[in-house]
Amino acid sequence: MGTDAAATSKGRRVLRGLAALAVTAALTAAAGGDRARDHPQGDAIALPAQASFLSGYEHAQVGAEYWVSGPLPDNGTARPLTVLRMRVLRVPEGLEVVRYGTATLRQTGGYLIGVTQDFAVGPARPFVVAPHGRAGAYVWMRVRVTGPVRGTLSGCRFWYRQGVVEYRQDVGCETVVRLGPPLRRA
Repeated sequence: MGTDAAATSKGRRVLRGLAALAVTAALTAAAGGDRARDHPQGDAIALPAQASFLSGYEHAQVGAEYWVSGPLPDNGTARPLTVLRMRVLRVPEGLEVVRYGTATLRQTGGYLIGVTQDFAVGPARPFVVAPHGRAGAYVWMRVRVTGPVRGTLSGCRFWYRQGVVEYRQDVGCETVVRLGPPLRRA
């Protein structure tokens, strides 16, 4: 009899746990869930010609962290847009994204394409792109090298707002980070 009571009690705990997971999943879906599915596909972001270039860094060291520039977006429409955030879609084995940040063209002295180690990038924050204009800021990714890198950082997803509607848009971007001899400092 004691064994049946213990099994029944354990069964109730399992059911309560499953019910809690179901409620959590439902609340997560109601509160945002997969944010990409909650935003209609947009097409307002255009990339300047230099964004199609493959950038890279062949001197990475295991354990080191580097800043990798994201694309500099143009607004291809007659309405202003606010870039809310950007995320890289594919992170290869050997790299992990530690955080994202935003830098202005003024801070960087123009649009810097590629990878740098020592650079002051602020926290990720929204920025406005004027109608038919080029952004005055862009997103950087802080990546940590965890081992040999097998693949490229590629694909960038932007979330942006035009008027009261928030959109998402995937654009091409690709950066190669490879292990190699360290650069000597002058």
